Amino acid sequence: MNILTNTVGTELEQINKALDMEGLPQLKTVSEITSLGEGAWHYAYLVNSSAEPLVLRLPKKIAYDKEVGFNYDELMSDYAGTHAYYQHANKAKEGICPKYFTFFVSEELTYTIESYVGTSVGLGVQTNDQSRRYGIELGEFFSAIEKLESPLSGLGYLKWSNGCLSGELDMDIHSFIPQETEEYSEELETLLESDYEFDKKRVRHLGDELIPKRSNEEERLIFTNQDTSPENMIFTQDRIHIIDPYPIIYTGPSLAANLVFNYQTTFPTFYNTKRYEKQRYNRHIEQLKKIADGFIEGYVQDSVEKRDSLQVEVFLKHVTMAYTHLQLLKKDTLNREQEIRYGLKSQIENRLEILIERLGKFPLEHKKAAE
Repeated sequence: MNILTNTVGTELEQINKALDMEGLPQLKTVSEITSLGEGAWHYAYLVNSSAEPLVLRLPKKIAYDKEVGFNYDELMSDYAGTHAYYQHANKAKEGICPKYFTFFVSEELTYTIESYVGTSVGLGVQTNDQSRRYGIELGEFFSAIEKLESPLSGLGYLKWSNGCLSGELDMDIHSFIPQETEEYSEELETLLESDYEFDKKRVRHLGDELIPKRSNEEERLIFTNQDTSPENMIFTQDRIHIIDPYPIIYTGPSLAANLVFNYQTTFPTFYNTKRYEKQRYNRHIEQLKKIADGFIEGYVQDSVEKRDSLQVEVFLKHVTMAYTHLQLLKKDTLNREQEIRYGLKSQIENRLEILIERLGKFPLEHKKAAE
């Protein structure tokens, strides 16, 4: 049994312990287990209660081919963060996330239970109009959540400490952004000084043009979500839902650009890694592009400022991803987690060629928007 617990038992027994804790009817036999599948970190099960269908998740003790030790603070950060994000996101757009969420953490038994939001329309059967509509809805939601004050203090990924949830960094955003921007500039310079051939003159011009325009003084901290992969989206016939987020306290344009970059570039080019091999995103490039296009439309709307900020941040995502690949190729060997996430060195090499080619052709659209 690959479920995180310090007790000996079966999958059915762990499921029933969780159901009993929540006062829900227990299952009698293994045949009654309704699996919804598994992610990298959890198993998911459908639970039929008298009030509404629910989803039960049990954490794995082995993830990415590595044993996961019980860490109370990390699990609390994960689950309390999810709870806080669901509540916050539903204020920005009602029903975008499950309305009900609860969890329990102990060495013997750890689980989450949340509202079941329905079955998803897979990328493979979505029409172009559907994909674009999902993207628009996501973009409008990201824009709406930027208008809300963060309910948590701090900056960055979440941490659980002394019974409280907050960002892991105690730092002012207006001090952090210049430091991060300098790191981006250094990464770009490393790429330009590399032996790889691409339109370095144009990329240097892009850097000189875009990086100084990175928004700082106008930015404020947003409680948002870094993981908006299709795996964590439920595309129903009527709308889109977000589940299993990776909450972060950061700036809005950076996380909006993260989604655009992932759908335009990351997912289509990482399809041959163990991390994404099941999703086969290379077969759904058109749908991913339509979601990204719709997102830009819904997020930017008529704001030239938003479009300019988004373009700057997407450019920086390209830079740092290419730089990460370059650094991985300099290593003598890759560890198992790096191979799972990025692939073998030959795959990383091929992907880097694609990344730097796209970087050389990066569109300077913000000028058009300003005309």
